[in-house]
Amino acid sequence: MKYTYVIIDNDNSSIEAIRNAFLNFPDYLCKGTAANEEAAVDLILAQSPNLVFIEVEIPGKYGCVSSFGVIDELRKYTDSLPFFIVVTKTEKFALDAIKNDVLDYVLKPMGGPSLRRALCRFEKKNEVQAETVCIRSYGDYRFLNTDDILYLKADNNTTDFFLEGGNKVSAYRTLKYFENMLPQHFVRIHNSYIINSKHISRIHFGKAKCAIKNSKELIPFSKSYKDKVETMKNSLYINSSVFI
Repeated sequence: MKYTYVIIDNDNSSIEAIRNAFLNFPDYLCKGTAANEEAAVDLILAQSPNLVFIEVEIPGKYGCVSSFGVIDELRKYTDSLPFFIVVTKTEKFALDAIKNDVLDYVLKPMGGPSLRRALCRFEKKNEVQAETVCIRSYGDYRFLNTDDILYLKADNNTTDFFLEGGNKVSAYRTLKYFENMLPQHFVRIHNSYIINSKHISRIHFGKAKCAIKNSKELIPFSKSYKDKVETMKNSLYINSSVFI
């Protein structure tokens, strides 16, 4: 699994159509559904999905509301919004969708071809955005190149970024949050660690440790994440230019 998504719609048949369309896309995992505005905001904040598929008109506290109100509400609580794909029956909300910078606008029912195009657009845009991570602390904004990040370490409800050159930057977000935001080569190997596989020089399965290039750091991995470490090892092995 590379990416996660949620579905916001009060029509079960539409939800089922989207989930069925995803059967041919195993790299995507559904993290839940919501049928109204309040539940949608709670779900997105709790799961931090990469993608949100959302019906334009959904129930709110005071009757039917525009789903663009969900986006406005989320902006009150987070600076890192997921990508939104509107899935609806009419084209009349397309201009509002453009104004709210949604990724795509798809007419129901969503099928495999329309989903494929939407996901290609998402993956292309996500790859570009993932080159830099913005860490905000009050009025201070730090922009980190992902290639400079060696690994991340959880520290209660904050996360420490360890960088080339020995620098460390702390972010007031959980490790789980960054797990869903970082590029594919960042791998969760422990409850407390995410490692940039581009910087790995050695994986020692006997000691359950990963070594970092040009560093004395040894990053532990746990049994519960051993499958991910095996997959990472296989990928690094296949991409090696010399085999001995």
